[in-house]
Amino acid sequence: MTRSGSSAVVYASAKALGWAVADEPFGPWDRTSEPYNYPKEQVELHRVHYERGERLTPETVSLAERVLSRIAEDQRSDTVIVKMPHAMIEPKDVEQFWPDHKLAFLIRNPLARLNSLYTRGWTDTIEPPHDIERLRLFLHRVMHQPVERRFTFDEFTDTPRRFFRRLWAAWGAEFSEEQVELAVRYKAKTYHESSGETIEGRNPHRVLSEHRADVPEEAVRAYLDDPVIGTFLYRMGWDTTADRYLSS
Repeated sequence: MTRSGSSAVVYASAKALGWAVADEPFGPWDRTSEPYNYPKEQVELHRVHYERGERLTPETVSLAERVLSRIAEDQRSDTVIVKMPHAMIEPKDVEQFWPDHKLAFLIRNPLARLNSLYTRGWTDTIEPPHDIERLRLFLHRVMHQPVERRFTFDEFTDTPRRFFRRLWAAWGAEFSEEQVELAVRYKAKTYHESSGETIEGRNPHRVLSEHRADVPEEAVRAYLDDPVIGTFLYRMGWDTTADRYLSS
């Protein structure tokens, strides 16, 4: 989901492996100009995908393959990492239409992720009430994946070498330890403010959302009281104490 570290993970991996990136090509943004320069069909892809209820169909698959092929050609790679947050595609659709594609799911502590949205003022991306329904859907999809496809933001930040090795193995990539170090260096030096928009030299560990609690108490209570979210936090070993997420 948004603010879960997917941009940093994808671009660091692409840099190290020499792969192309398709950054939310199904999403609601026109990415035919800088810094993406995707083919003009990308706008049409979003429109058609949205009209089909955000489900893959033979029509959207054909259009997506044209867009992804152009992106791969433009970025001079035969492999593309498709970043797809917001639960925009059903995993079972990918397995049906692209059975050879490799999937990975990245999850961040839901309240830490929500706090990141609030500290940035991105409240217009939070679907009422408090993004709970979209979160439940994503958690359902994550927990139905085999463990080798599940990754956490904590693992990415705390043990990045292990993270990249495990992620790339899930993708079936061949890689060297030199490439692992390249990805780790990229992570340390490049802060992704939003998707492909970067801030060079900013310390990725010194971000506002890690030092300030902006989530309204109502949202914190709703997350902790929700049986699905609360159980997930407990199972992941994340704090389920309200004070941990509230400003003092």
